[in-house]
Amino acid sequence: MRRIFFGLSGGMGPVLRTLPIAEQHRQAGDTVSFSIYDQQAAQYLESIGYRHVEDQDPTVPSPGLLVPAGCTFYHLDHYYASLGLADYAFVRSWITSRIAMLKSLDPHLVYADLSPHTIIAARYLGIPVVSLTQACFHPAGLPLHYWSKPPRNVSRVTPVVNRVLQELGLSPVSRMEELTAGDITVVPSIPELDPIRSEAVHYVGPIGEELKDNPAAREFADLSPDVVVYAGRVSDTAGDSGLRLVRMVQEAFRDRQERVAIVYSGKLPLREARAMPASVIRVERFRSDWLSRAKLYIHHGGHGSCLSSILHAVPSLIIPTHSEREYNARNLWKQGGCEYVLPDTCTSGHFYELARYVMEDEYKRKLELLRDTIMRRPYGGAKHAYRLGRSLIRLEAGGTR
Repeated sequence: MRRIFFGLSGGMGPVLRTLPIAEQHRQAGDTVSFSIYDQQAAQYLESIGYRHVEDQDPTVPSPGLLVPAGCTFYHLDHYYASLGLADYAFVRSWITSRIAMLKSLDPHLVYADLSPHTIIAARYLGIPVVSLTQACFHPAGLPLHYWSKPPRNVSRVTPVVNRVLQELGLSPVSRMEELTAGDITVVPSIPELDPIRSEAVHYVGPIGEELKDNPAAREFADLSPDVVVYAGRVSDTAGDSGLRLVRMVQEAFRDRQERVAIVYSGKLPLREARAMPASVIRVERFRSDWLSRAKLYIHHGGHGSCLSSILHAVPSLIIPTHSEREYNARNLWKQGGCEYVLPDTCTSGHFYELARYVMEDEYKRKLELLRDTIMRRPYGGAKHAYRLGRSLIRLEAGGTR
């Protein structure tokens, strides 16, 4: 029996694309543990029988060393500067705490999804690591903010991280994107959405899982919405991004004929909760078959949402709520599968007319062609990612540690 560890960032997206791999390990008799910075995601993992390990590090970044968080970030150095990685004391504690966690779990194999301290800890302890990544976070991928040149003198955290790497006897990095590559790097996507100029990555195709015990499957079994909306979290590191998307949908589809099902996590302010029009039904989680029948998918540009749009051949209208999601929206738009509009740049009337336009057949036909192309490719999905991970265990002294 092997011990497997998944180190994730935050949100349900990383959970849903790593769970199918974890299930492969569980079916093989392995024991699987997760660690994620998201209480709702942690509770969900525990509810379906997985162990969640809390990060016990009490250290917090110094406020004076935090770059203000916002919806625009130009690379991972900039992104992590807003999370406190410009603070040496915090970074050192953050990494050594993850080393201590892995020492206590003693896993045979580690998976990391946008979790640099997990990759560092695994390298330090000599544990094989599989990384899951997207093109915008990979050093050989199309850059995160490729449509504009990053401004000069953006704060970088690599010098701070390199101080800790040096103390641990590990090689330095030139940018944080290098800490998204493992001994094996898996891309749970397709080249059209995630172009990476490297043969050292393994595209396994879209990986995803519908949440178990879906209340929408029971309460709204007969609902067949014309429009499905996923707003993500009402508030996140980019501010009230989900709330702004909810507001736009409320105003655009008020007193319209379309049936709209909306999903968001968190609690709406009282004003928005009372203003929800009768045509917009809030559900805790929507059923995947709704996407196949819907005329339009409105969402925040998350990686999983864009892949779902392709796999179900439902056109998207995207309000990308931060830079990574704008990256995804632009790449899906290049494939002819969506339109996107940046937050706070159009009226509700314009948004509704744009929604009606995207419902036309042209977008759906292009997505159907792309979906059919993907289905003909021998990606292998979660099973292939699992086999890649198991190959690293077998290389470890005949499979024993």
